[in-house]
Amino acid sequence: MQSTHTLDPRFANVADTFERIVANDPVGGSAVAAFVDGECVLNLWGGEARPGRSWNADTLTTIFSCTKGLTAITVAILVERGVLDSATPVAHYWPAFASVSSALTVRELLEHKSGLSAVRHDMALADVIDHDTLIATLLEQGPLWEPGTGYAYHSLTFGTVVDELVRQATGRPVADWFRELVAEPLDIDAWIGLPAALEPRMSQLVPAGSFALPDDPALHPHEMEQRAGSFGTAFPVPESFEPDRGFNSAAVREVALPGVNGSAGAYALAKIWSAVVTPTDGVRLLSDDMVRFMAETRITGAPVWGGDGPFWDRGFGVMLETPALRPALGPGSFGHDGLGGQIGWASPSRGASIGYVSNALHPGATQLDRWGELCAAFLASLEEAQR
Repeated sequence: MQSTHTLDPRFANVADTFERIVANDPVGGSAVAAFVDGECVLNLWGGEARPGRSWNADTLTTIFSCTKGLTAITVAILVERGVLDSATPVAHYWPAFASVSSALTVRELLEHKSGLSAVRHDMALADVIDHDTLIATLLEQGPLWEPGTGYAYHSLTFGTVVDELVRQATGRPVADWFRELVAEPLDIDAWIGLPAALEPRMSQLVPAGSFALPDDPALHPHEMEQRAGSFGTAFPVPESFEPDRGFNSAAVREVALPGVNGSAGAYALAKIWSAVVTPTDGVRLLSDDMVRFMAETRITGAPVWGGDGPFWDRGFGVMLETPALRPALGPGSFGHDGLGGQIGWASPSRGASIGYVSNALHPGATQLDRWGELCAAFLASLEEAQR
């Protein structure tokens, strides 16, 4: 962890953009970091982590679906080491999964194609955050569509089903493998399931706009798409962002939900994604071949629930640069964003990465704005520096 601000003068425009973002946010604070060729060129923070307490170098925050990227990286390492085979059916490692599908492969599981994106009936929060109870519920209800024939974003269950696959194959959860294979070699503060001793370092999540769902059913025509994130009453919106409730509660932060509740700062996110594409502090997490495998376009177009789009292209558990959407770090770049405006992203061709986190959660399409501006500024400086 860097204890002081870092700024390579070549990226001063990114700092200017960040300062404007912090000044304009009505609540909360944020942090941004970037690496080029394995070196940190930018590490900045500002605003409030909690009311009356400034964001600082060791502030941690919930990174929401950026956690999916960390889980996908961890699984990719296990695939590269031969612990898992991406082309092998999930049921080979996890026999009970045969009740869902005997043919769905490990790769397809990470492509949101299992049909287990949501539950049909409301669940209590205590049951959703209990791994075994949620797995049993998903297996009992069966898939919502024929597995492998289409996709829908597994907002919360992505991490749980991938975690169970890893547990069945190795006897250990994803969170343990992430610490051993990613966080510890890179010497970073990043967690899937926060140690209780680190609770005082966590930011308090604060909505920076309305997360309330529209009353008109025509504006959210498929209930299951909404239930994928809320589970009905488990994570109601916007109550789940109130102090000491939902994602602001220690009960949720301290369990391992490997799709949604990672805790980290921008520096850790940027360093992880840097090590995916280039040696960073002597660590290279994945080979060039595995990076190409992860970033191969496997999902494009509308999910099984339909919709107007545009929709993110996706690969092996990751989001891909998608021409119809806000640019990130250019063609071939990939990573994962998170609810409210978080992002961890890398460009293999440029050997660069960026991480942005904020406890000021922006709703809907506006959640892309801040990191989109930062990525644009970073890419412009990067192109100039690499000429």
